[in-house]
Amino acid sequence: MNIVLFNNDLRISDHQPLTEAARAGEVLPVYVFEPSQWKETPLSARHFQFVVESLEELSQSIEEKGGKLLVAIDELETVLGKLLDTYDSINLFAHNDNRLKDKVGGWAKQNQQLLFSFGSDLENISVKLFNNRLNSYLKEPIAEVPNRIDVPSKIPDFLFADFKKLNNFRVKGSKIRFGQQGGEMKAIETLDSFLEGRFTNYIENQQKPLPSSLSSSRLSAYITWGNISVRTIYQKTDEKLQACELEEDKIQLAEFLSKLTARVNICSMKIEHQQLGDVREIKREWNEEWFQRWLQGRTGIPIIDAAMRSLDKTGWMNFSLRAMVTSFFANTLLLDEQKLSAALAELYLDYEPAVHDFYIQQQSGMKGKMKIIDPVKIGRQLDPDGTFIRRYIPELSKLPDGYIHEPWLYPAFYQLGYEAPMVDVKKAYKNARLQHQAIEKKGKSGRKKEEGQTEQLSFDI
Repeated sequence: MNIVLFNNDLRISDHQPLTEAARAGEVLPVYVFEPSQWKETPLSARHFQFVVESLEELSQSIEEKGGKLLVAIDELETVLGKLLDTYDSINLFAHNDNRLKDKVGGWAKQNQQLLFSFGSDLENISVKLFNNRLNSYLKEPIAEVPNRIDVPSKIPDFLFADFKKLNNFRVKGSKIRFGQQGGEMKAIETLDSFLEGRFTNYIENQQKPLPSSLSSSRLSAYITWGNISVRTIYQKTDEKLQACELEEDKIQLAEFLSKLTARVNICSMKIEHQQLGDVREIKREWNEEWFQRWLQGRTGIPIIDAAMRSLDKTGWMNFSLRAMVTSFFANTLLLDEQKLSAALAELYLDYEPAVHDFYIQQQSGMKGKMKIIDPVKIGRQLDPDGTFIRRYIPELSKLPDGYIHEPWLYPAFYQLGYEAPMVDVKKAYKNARLQHQAIEKKGKSGRKKEEGQTEQLSFDI
């Protein structure tokens, strides 16, 4: 039996495992919800909601081709074992996937079953070879959608196609009402709207909280969950770039493509969690109250609170805001970044472990140069007129512009109903700088850049 294992590739277009399996004969498309994965990783209810939305659309697309998408709730190896018991012999088709590779590859070898994996192999190779191999892959023809997907007559009882059965699957966190909806069609619509005109201010608006939500591609969640392939994005964007008459438009799209390939690069790297002793020396003891106020957007520092509230509500922030809230917590407040990392991962709808870990290490000083930020100063740069702050902090909606970034200076501050700042921002900033300067004087803080990597990378796509 030919079994297609869906994971972070929830689409029917440019899906080579599905295409090849359909050519080979009857196909059993399967998605497995592993309880351990949803319990032991930062995946939360908002991710679950996005995946279910994606699966519902994927199911419909497969049914239109005559097939049927089946779902299982169990550990992957257990599911594979049950499938082998049912069919005696199985051929597994899947994309190259870091999470699946070890589990499925090991199981297939141990049980003497065939695994056919597809996609570019970009791990543990030189920069030159990586670039050549990636460019070759991105320019390959898009895998054709099967004309027909034949369903086997025998389907084991533990598989189901009724998504209502997922209602009892318990996942931590809460769903969001205002986030992006999962599904291949939504991904395609998002890419099309970007290429039809949203891209024209891509570079100019990258750091601006509200404008960036429109002029960024907003494809990150769709890439993470595979509603659209990177190859499809690259080829459609490159086609648009070649057709552009204005040089400025070409620059915008070229910048976007550079960030797209940088993201692929990071996803192919093995991210090791570094524990640098010099940085650990200056960390404070854990402060749960500070953590909760930061997480809930109640620090009393407007730009930080607006960013965290917007993330909770929508599941997305631009790169500048991500860098700011991370750096403020880890480098200015000098609190351990590991719990912060898990909390942000649970909130980011586009959470991709490799990219996320790289972000956290980059912004908390574990990679490259540590950046200590003054949130008031940065807030003025990112949101000079306070439009973003007022949208997400209604307590400050009527505050005069001159006080929007430092509301505690407003004469009637205590009538606003907004929290007083949990720290003296200037003192915290100054103290953090002194602490880090002391490390630098010891000569401990030099960090070597990894081959082919710049000191600071942004994947704001």
